Order: sequence, then structure tokens, then C-alpha cells
Amino acid sequence: MKLISSPILIQQITDAISTHYDATEARAIAFRCLDVGWNLSSMDIILKKEVELPADWPSRLARLATGEPLQYVMGKTYFRDHLFEVNSETLIPRPETEELVELVLEKASKNASVLDVGTGSGCIPISLKLERPSLQVEAWDISRGALEMARQNAETLRAAVSFQQQDIFAWPSSNGHWDIIVSNPPYVTEEEKKEMANHVLDFEPHLALFVPNDDALKYYEALADFAIERLSYGGYLCLEINQYFGTQTMELLFSKGFQEVQLKKDFKGNDRMIVAQKSGL
Repeated sequence: MKLISSPILIQQITDAISTHYDATEARAIAFRCLDVGWNLSSMDIILKKEVELPADWPSRLARLATGEPLQYVMGKTYFRDHLFEVNSETLIPRPETEELVELVLEKASKNASVLDVGTGSGCIPISLKLERPSLQVEAWDISRGALEMARQNAETLRAAVSFQQQDIFAWPSSNGHWDIIVSNPPYVTEEEKKEMANHVLDFEPHLALFVPNDDALKYYEALADFAIERLSYGGYLCLEINQYFGTQTMELLFSKGFQEVQLKKDFKGNDRMIVAQKSGL
């Protein structure tokens, strides 16, 4: 292990990634890297606190220099103040998805049963269980690698979540009923690729990101069919959505038989979430 002053490490990281980001963003990423990797605050850095560099730091710095997101390079990131491990099989959790968790917590009764479809790192179900232990929480994903990561996170964070490998398009072969079904499914169209940053396109799993231009709502249709059958009466379907398809997604859910459908904006003012309620008896 090698000791290095934190301001020197900040400059080292900033220089390494300067070709991919402007100066302000590069420096912000460097500070975030020290926060995630060494739990250092801005004050720690001002006070020039030293940190121990792992033996593989030169290779990690080289990965950062290619534009690989710091979350993958460091192998972890924060989500709702919980530290989650991530890998190339899982999307990097976004702040908008933290709001989806909040929406579920608003709708969930004390002992509600909740299923997360397409769990990735497990950030949604694990956060739900940690923040409301009385919930009964399950999660599905089609990716074995993602499920391994999610299970590891649940074990590390001591969250009693049940995980299962399941394809949402094969839901008739599954079992179970829930009070709330939540999902942040793939929703970025192939056409939108040209608007995305290279560090997303080159490193995050496309299976968890993209849908065809001519079938942009394919996951929402499957989720709606599944939820209308498997939700309890009066239960809720909570979804993160593509901001450009809010109206179309609402119309789809109404057409599938949901009683009440609400479109909600994220903290940036974009249409980002929908909550739909199944009619009661």
C-alpha cells in the first residue's frame, strides 16, 4: 500500500479524466471518487488527509482515463445513503430512481408485499427493506450476474430480500401476488443513443438500457399485463419511465384496466414516474 495526500490524488484523477469531461465536472468526479473509495469529505481533502492506495490503483486510474465511470472503477456507489457494490452487469443507480423508492414508500402499507422487476444491483428492494423493515420484499432479474451482485449487496447491507431469476416476458410461468410491483425497466430507444454520453454507451449494460424504436413500450406492456393479474385489489404499479413517452405509457395502462394512473415529475422537472392503481373489489 502507498500513502498519498488527498489533494494530490484529486489532481491525479482530474488530470486522468480531463479529456472526457470539462474541468468543473472532472474535479467533481475526482471528489466523488475519494468519497466513494475512501469515505473522505471535502474537509478531509482541505486538511490534506492521506489515503492508502490499493496495489491495483495504477490500473484503476488507467480505467478512469478511458472514460469508464468511477462507480465501476471503484466498484461501488451510494444510493439513498446506502453504499452499493456495482459491476458491468448492473446499471449505475441514478438519483431519479431514488425518487421511485420514495414513491413506493408513500404507497406501501406497513406490512405490504413488494416485488421489484429488473432489480440490477438490488438498490430498489434493498433500500425499501432497510428503510421499512416491515415490508415483505422480493426482486427479479433475468441476468444471473446482476442477481449475484444484488444478493451480495443484500447480504452486506443485511437486508432480507428474496431474489429470483425471472424473465418478465415469461411471467405466466411464475407464482405470487403482491401489494406493490415496482420497476425501472429498459426504456431508452435506439434513436436516443446519439444523445447519450460515451461513458454510458461504452460501459453500462445495453440489455438494461435500450428498447427498439418501433417497440419502445414493450416492457411496460408486459409489466401492465403481469401487474393487472398479480397485484392485490387496490394495489399499485410504480414505474420509472422515458420522459418522452409519459402520455403513451399512461394510455397503455388505462387500456390494460388500471383504475387510476398518475404521471409524476422528477427533481429535474421531467416526466419520470407513473403510479397506477388496480381497482378494488
